[in-house]
Amino acid sequence: MNTAQQTSIVPHILFGMFILELIFLMVKKVNLTFYGPFDLFEKLFPIIAIGLLVTTIRPRLNYQWWAALGFYIGYLLYGIAISLANQKGMKIILVQLYHELKFFPMVMLFAVARCDEIWTSRTIKVIKPLIFLCILLIIFQAGAPGAYDALFKSGGHFEPGHLGGRLVPRFVGWFWHPGQSALFFTIAAVLISVEYHRGHIRFGHSLVFLCIVFVFCAIQRLELMLLFMALLALKVQRIFNFDYRFILSLIVFAFFTWLIGYLSWDKNNVWHVLENFESPRVIFLVESVFVLFESDFLGGGWGTIGSHAAADVAKVYEYNAMKDLWWIKLGQYFYDTYWPHVIGETGLPGYFLLLLSMTFMVCALKRPEASLLLFLLLLTSALSSNAQSLYHLTIFGWFITLLESDANGWRRDAPEPEPVLNS
Repeated sequence: MNTAQQTSIVPHILFGMFILELIFLMVKKVNLTFYGPFDLFEKLFPIIAIGLLVTTIRPRLNYQWWAALGFYIGYLLYGIAISLANQKGMKIILVQLYHELKFFPMVMLFAVARCDEIWTSRTIKVIKPLIFLCILLIIFQAGAPGAYDALFKSGGHFEPGHLGGRLVPRFVGWFWHPGQSALFFTIAAVLISVEYHRGHIRFGHSLVFLCIVFVFCAIQRLELMLLFMALLALKVQRIFNFDYRFILSLIVFAFFTWLIGYLSWDKNNVWHVLENFESPRVIFLVESVFVLFESDFLGGGWGTIGSHAAADVAKVYEYNAMKDLWWIKLGQYFYDTYWPHVIGETGLPGYFLLLLSMTFMVCALKRPEASLLLFLLLLTSALSSNAQSLYHLTIFGWFITLLESDANGWRRDAPEPEPVLNS
């Protein structure tokens, strides 16, 4: 495929995936039954990503990308090897291999694909009416909560948020879940801020303010903190002409190294975490660390704890120590985490192979703003399943494509002019 074909075809496909994910949210919000066919189609995204990656990957990738690719292949090979060593069936290995192939191919495809400036304009044109729809839906939810809940009975907004010692409703607008809304508007604020200072859009400050309001309304404290941190990073970059990609990669490596070091150093630390932060996600994390200890830090193989293969193929929660938990009996939270399956199933070798791959990926991106988005995705994956969520991989990925595709270098050699607003 030549460059012209890539320019005309690949962005259309990636933008289509982005739009479909936004549509899927509303379908899921209205009725989970209708969402089934969309969910099946969404499962093709990693396969599409691998196919497109073959056509868009460039032979002269920087060494960080080659290092990231090498460590990720090492992670996959170790996962297969430790699974075979623990006598896991081939079906378990193949099912989990599919899910492991979500993260790296999706992120790398969006990172190396390039598009014209018009795709950024089209994305902004999607964000603006989405903001308007969110305002209308939030007013609807606040004014008629009963009618709203009846209309969107499958929505993920029903769990209230904690604010000032009180339980308050979460307002998610168009989105299915508060976390989806908060992270979307976090990264949308980054893109809007960048485009405003390039002089490509008007009312940038107002749009960023609305993004902050939406994150606050979702009652997602972590995302709100990350949003302000991201805006501060952009400000520092503009004022000091500063490249923070290497610093972000060091933070990722240091944070996840500290996390596994704290948990694996002493079992008492694990019990302390469980006693103070009891939740389904924490229980999965604790159980995975116990598997880590039992396997002499080598991992129990795919299909042991926390993975799709463990729940869907091996069905380990029907007979292991977690079988009597109420949310296990209801079939909930099986896929609500990411790192527990890495810790328990691939042990320390797999954990650090994957972590090193992610660390180099943050450095491999050419623009600090794109590295910032990947940094946010990785950091939030510590407490969620974002790194294996096709929604998050697609949304973050498309915004990374837009930022990486800017033909102008990000460094400012002369004083930055005032934004010139396009009509």
